[in-house]
Amino acid sequence: MKKWNMVFPLFLCTAVLIHTPASAQANELNAPVQKLARGVTHVTTAVFHIPKEIIQTTMETEPVYLAPWSGMTAGLGRGGYAFGRQLVSGFVDIFTCFKPGGPLFASDSLFPEI
Repeated sequence: MKKWNMVFPLFLCTAVLIHTPASAQANELNAPVQKLARGVTHVTTAVFHIPKEIIQTTMETEPVYLAPWSGMTAGLGRGGYAFGRQLVSGFVDIFTCFKPGGPLFASDSLFPEI
């Protein structure tokens, strides 16, 4: 009898989680805890957009002899913009975590495209 006292609540919780409608799962992405976590992640990883954009711009530069110059100038500018955008988006998510809504900006990948 004691075995069923533990198994039945676990079965019930699993059944409820499996049959949650897709709209309710989509709303979970905008829950306060997820929004706060997304904001903290954006703030802490924003600085990594600067070297990522420098590397990406250097790899995309067509005349090879201009790659270092283009990577450091244009890449630094693009990285600074991405850094500021992610930082603002993170702080907005942190300070408005109790209001429903999605992210201010979609986050970019931190890995250069090869």
